[in-house]
Amino acid sequence: MTGGPELYGFPPPATLPDLRWLGPDYVSVLVHDLIRGLMRQDAGTRVMGVRCDGGPELKAAVDPAGVIRAHDACFPLQVFLQDGTGRPWRLRGRWTYCGRGLGTPGASVTHSWRLLSADGV
Repeated sequence: MTGGPELYGFPPPATLPDLRWLGPDYVSVLVHDLIRGLMRQDAGTRVMGVRCDGGPELKAAVDPAGVIRAHDACFPLQVFLQDGTGRPWRLRGRWTYCGRGLGTPGASVTHSWRLLSADGV
């Protein structure tokens, strides 16, 4: 991501073939979605860095034919930002993608953020 926040600790996309359902570069997708969600809460938010604190927790479900149709990927993250008033924060949480109906016309991917802590720094 040129001109975006600094990114740390994310496993290279090539090492996680189980995340292809998020596209060729899951990190860019994740950071884009995360920033968009934070900006909805505070339009003045400036994300300075995102750190992945470990590999994602992956859960898959297969249909009777053995094809993966549902997949969850949960990432432990730290997000370093400034809010709209210029105050710096470190957010710790878990970012989760849920893919359902994968490989079908009705496929959907949703995401959620579970905040574990917010510390002013």
